[in-house]
Amino acid sequence: MAGSLIEISSNTLGSDTSSVTLTGIDSTFDVYKFTLNNVIPDTADADLQFRFTESGSPNTTSNYDNAYKSLRSDTTFSNSSATNNDKINLTGSMENDSNTGGQNSILYVFNANNSSEFTFATLENVFLAEDGTMLGNQGGFVLTQTTTVDGGQFFFDSGNIRSGARFVLYGLRK
Repeated sequence: MAGSLIEISSNTLGSDTSSVTLTGIDSTFDVYKFTLNNVIPDTADADLQFRFTESGSPNTTSNYDNAYKSLRSDTTFSNSSATNNDKINLTGSMENDSNTGGQNSILYVFNANNSSEFTFATLENVFLAEDGTMLGNQGGFVLTQTTTVDGGQFFFDSGNIRSGARFVLYGLRK
């Protein structure tokens, strides 16, 4: 399995920024993988969000559905789902203290280059909520539109992404 992850594009932020877009998804690979490390908002209670891109521009249609199981440090798990949104919430309200280690995620993307199928992704992440609760989401989401996707955009619902965050897009060798 050595050499099966091929880096397509990456961005390590040198300054705070409003959003990060990584592109490079094409027909080369069947499965793509985004990794996010040390993603911290500069505003308390911000939610990390995502949209697929088409020709480098975010798809803002209300065609995103998701379902997650949230694992929590303060109580038992919880379930969440949503349909017909114009973006995907990857996290809930996050802590903005730069000493917390930030949010970390892995997203696997399927059918991105097949315009006759829906593009969908799985999500695994962990983050610290503003109230100090450690949470982890497991689940997935789908763009319920037959289109060709070439990447993804990451952003917070308020404020910026702090410098030091790292975003990487990989292709998984066939």
